Amino acid sequence: MRLVHVTTVPGTLNFLVNQPAHLAAQGHEVVLISSPGPALEQIASSEGARAIPLPMTRSISLRDDLTSLIRLVRTLRRVRPDVLHAHTPKAGLLATIAGRLARVPVCIYQIHGLRFITATGGRRLILKGTELIACTLAHHVLCVSPSVLDLAEDEHVIRRGKGQVIGSGTINGVDVSVFDPALVRQDAGAARATLGIPADAPVVGFVGRLAADKGVAELAAAWSRIRETVPDAHLVVVGDDEANDPVDPNVIESLRRDVRVHLVGHQPDVRPYYGVMSVLVLPSAREGFPQTLLEGSAMGLATVGSDVPGVSDAVQDGRTGLLFPVHDVDALVDCLLELLEDPVRRRELGDAGRRRALAEFDQRDVRERFLDYYLDAASARNVDTAGGAPAAPPDGALQDGGPTAGRGRRRLRTS
Repeated sequence: MRLVHVTTVPGTLNFLVNQPAHLAAQGHEVVLISSPGPALEQIASSEGARAIPLPMTRSISLRDDLTSLIRLVRTLRRVRPDVLHAHTPKAGLLATIAGRLARVPVCIYQIHGLRFITATGGRRLILKGTELIACTLAHHVLCVSPSVLDLAEDEHVIRRGKGQVIGSGTINGVDVSVFDPALVRQDAGAARATLGIPADAPVVGFVGRLAADKGVAELAAAWSRIRETVPDAHLVVVGDDEANDPVDPNVIESLRRDVRVHLVGHQPDVRPYYGVMSVLVLPSAREGFPQTLLEGSAMGLATVGSDVPGVSDAVQDGRTGLLFPVHDVDALVDCLLELLEDPVRRRELGDAGRRRALAEFDQRDVRERFLDYYLDAASARNVDTAGGAPAAPPDGALQDGGPTAGRGRRRLRTS
């Protein structure tokens, strides 16, 4: 089987880490198409996949988009994939149109989140229309979480019965052998010491882009009250500024001035910082299936999140964490205080989150479910996926690859 992933920018491919390598190890061929840059080549090399750079813009540009579409059609006709899997709205739109024009047997579009939900006016109409076209043209539509599927159906983006969720959701699960609290205790202690946080001080943690939609303003407002009620508490914020959805500079500046707030920026290894935290919070207005909450649960952390689609799948209210109404700062403060002041309760929630991560989101199981899904989708459209391992591609072209037969059918959630 030859599988092509299409994303607008290479960074999105990081959500698929280990999946292409797993398919390659099973004798399948994976091609990654995205905008050019060192990141694309690096990801493809580490995953044993082939990279095809193809310029695409995230913003709307009819001339550039038409050029990208023409190039994508030509590329797909040359590559001849058995399965095309498109991610993100712009890539989804271009790839589903190109896939149909190139007569790709199986075109899949995956919704990672619905950007139009927090947009207004003409931008909302354009974003929603983009999703609708991609979902209509795709042979199959996957959603990253059950609640996002429900929302997409309610918003009439997906025809009821067409969308599916693999397993309990998530695009790639979590490597529970790496995100293990037992492995980072020493590093977490060192991180506390470096940040100047006492060993017994409770810590509220946030991991993600510093974007308005991530609820950074609400977090800052809640923190201003938490810090007075729990005088030994600290706040650790991991992530970089988001230029496309900036937070009010006054909010960021108020956090920078606080000696008990630690803005550590992007970290290549976030595990020691999870190890520092007592509670992980994500007050987003919009999500698909937040990886940070899944990682936090795997690390045994109690989680707090806004009750919006995606977050409500990652946090089981009262079982692995607490949910609060989106934008409700008072409710957010109540949830954080409840857990900061009750270490037994947050330990119970964290332990339950770790058990759930092991049972439902182990990356090894998730990637097998995706492989089964690809093979089943190809078989349903009479695509022959039998054969041996693919030969190395000659100059400028790919040879037909072969899959591993005998995969069992896995559970899908269908609407």
